[in-house]
Amino acid sequence: MDYTQITDEQRGEMLSAIGVASVDALFGSLPADAKLGRSLDLPAAMSELELQRELASMLGRNRTVDRDVCFMGCGAYDHFIPTLVGDVANRGEFLTAYTPYQAEASQGSLQAFFEFQTQVTRLTGLDVSNASLYEGASAVSEAVFMAINSTGKRRVVVASTLHPHYRAVLDTSCSDLPVHVIEVAADKATGRVSVDALKAQLDNDTACVVIQSPNVFGVVEDWTALFGATHEQDKTLAIAVFNPIACALLKNPGACGADIAAGEGQPLGIPLQYGGPWLGLFAAKQNLIRKMPGRLIGQTVDADGRRGFCLTLQTREQHIRGAKATSNVCTNQGLLALRATVYMSLLGPNGLREVARQCYHKAHHAAKLIGAIKGYTLAHGDSPFFHEFAVDCPVPAAKILETGRSRGIMPGVDLSKVGVGGANQLLVTVTEKRTAGEIDALVALLGDVAKEVAK
Repeated sequence: MDYTQITDEQRGEMLSAIGVASVDALFGSLPADAKLGRSLDLPAAMSELELQRELASMLGRNRTVDRDVCFMGCGAYDHFIPTLVGDVANRGEFLTAYTPYQAEASQGSLQAFFEFQTQVTRLTGLDVSNASLYEGASAVSEAVFMAINSTGKRRVVVASTLHPHYRAVLDTSCSDLPVHVIEVAADKATGRVSVDALKAQLDNDTACVVIQSPNVFGVVEDWTALFGATHEQDKTLAIAVFNPIACALLKNPGACGADIAAGEGQPLGIPLQYGGPWLGLFAAKQNLIRKMPGRLIGQTVDADGRRGFCLTLQTREQHIRGAKATSNVCTNQGLLALRATVYMSLLGPNGLREVARQCYHKAHHAAKLIGAIKGYTLAHGDSPFFHEFAVDCPVPAAKILETGRSRGIMPGVDLSKVGVGGANQLLVTVTEKRTAGEIDALVALLGDVAKEVAK
């Protein structure tokens, strides 16, 4: 969006309308230590040509997945995105659409969201999906809120293998509520939560159990057994935090007994784009539909019998009396939901399954080669994984990342920076984009680092 400068006169008119004398007075309630206290350290003004050159120079310093070979993951994945995804999503009819309040003016957007909902329900194996949420972390929190509102219970049991960023958002969201978030620890050797450990944390006041699979270590949890134990408690709901690509190959949340599924839709045709904006995925069983957050698009017919689409259910306070609202989600990620819809439509079930197969097999090939390097071991032994795995390294992961930069390789994620592993643990992710030559280059890099240690 273009930036339009306001004049001093316009600023004065706005301050006068608000009823304050100056901008400083407007922000007078802020503590002094929260204010900068000096002018911004900005460079001198440039001509348009000079500015273009400066920005191009700054852009050239970025380490992007188009420039370097990426084995990073941990919730953000470098998948191939067909050109047609952007070609469709960037059409003016979609790109400039604000929000589909008026169905008669937004049939194209509403139909796209309806198709998106259909695709997500098929992917998750559940009955109903909404038209998307803001991103994966807040989708997990909304799933917990829905469980609390549906059961009337107040304990939330969360696996320690849930991505810590998701857990941080959940803790913040629950901080002012009469809710107790309880963590069930995973076995350090396997990187998985056991049924016995989960059962020890369950009681009659447990609203829900939250299990991510593949989890933050890339390990596949036993959803079926864990959710079976969950349902031994009356009315307790099972929440699956899922990877949409993995759902094309592994048993999906619905097949494993999940009541609610929440996840991050970034792998579905959405660029990494510096961490966002991304796409929250959300699906549930039919009996929970009236507690579902966000927007649900329905299909109907008009007075002439023609197929049409409309906003059917919304749980936010603008559409229901405030006291009965169960969510404050005000909109959906329309443009990104569209990208996901186009991506899944282009690939179809077989194409999506092929992407998942390639991720799986390439990752296991890489893990076998890395595990054979002296000094490196797979952190969780023979535990099943999808397309990423943790490696115990002979040196700090930070050292490996530094060496990788010099070779144009992003070797993985330092798990100590994520807050779930030691300084010598590296999380390696292999998507369908990685070639045999690139995997060999990663293996050579790790081998060279090990040789340096041996000297």
